Amino acid sequence: MNNRNLRNNISGKTKRNWFDIILLSLACATVAYIAYPIANIFTLLRPATFLESMTRPEVVNSFVLSLMTATISTLLLALFGIPLAYFLARSKFRGKSLLILIVIIPLVLPPLASGALLLGIFGPYSLLGRTFPLDFTQSTLGVIIAQTYVASPFMILASQASFESTDESYEKVARVLGKNRLETFLQVTLPLAKTGIIVGFIMAWVRSVGELGATMMMAYNPHTISVQVFEDNAVGGLSNALPGILLVIVLSIIALGVFSTVRKEERLKFR
Repeated sequence: MNNRNLRNNISGKTKRNWFDIILLSLACATVAYIAYPIANIFTLLRPATFLESMTRPEVVNSFVLSLMTATISTLLLALFGIPLAYFLARSKFRGKSLLILIVIIPLVLPPLASGALLLGIFGPYSLLGRTFPLDFTQSTLGVIIAQTYVASPFMILASQASFESTDESYEKVARVLGKNRLETFLQVTLPLAKTGIIVGFIMAWVRSVGELGATMMMAYNPHTISVQVFEDNAVGGLSNALPGILLVIVLSIIALGVFSTVRKEERLKFR
């Protein structure tokens, strides 16, 4: 009996070792696949001309435009998307699955297709384009429209998941204590779901900064950083597009740092 148990233990350890080896190998391969193109950047840098390229007016202006429009787009998504996310999280009705499908569509559509659909609504020959004296396309407004549409699922779905994970009993207690529904939402529900909402905000913002396809269809001009990278690569190859790429990478690292700080503070509160 003891020998059998010993053999079983050895066999179990061997299987676990093989599982760990396979798991580690696959994980390392995935990390290498993601990291290698970024690491390869350093082999293409030309220190003598890099700083000059980084400070080109076209790169700087497109980067500032992306930051500005992405912030406006994400604030709009927070204003309209968070209430929708709360409604989806708390409501039960026929057709809810269809509504969620509609929310997800911009996530699965090719960005160029999203841009084409937006042109059908906001193009110069559309009903809106003929009715309102606004430049919906080839303008900063067109950039915001494209970014908001493509990034909307990130804000809504992350916020919905966060609302669904919060305990509704806290809201019921607040109502019993005399809070109305708006006060309960602002003072109880939002603070409880804050982390997930911030995740959605950051994801939507980063997605807006990096948006290319729909933005090219709606507003190739003025150039966002993604359009500038596309144009620089088409004109001078990857080495010419590196400044814009590096700016976006640094921005992503900063966004990740903000997210990590928020999560760390949230954990410390509950200790």
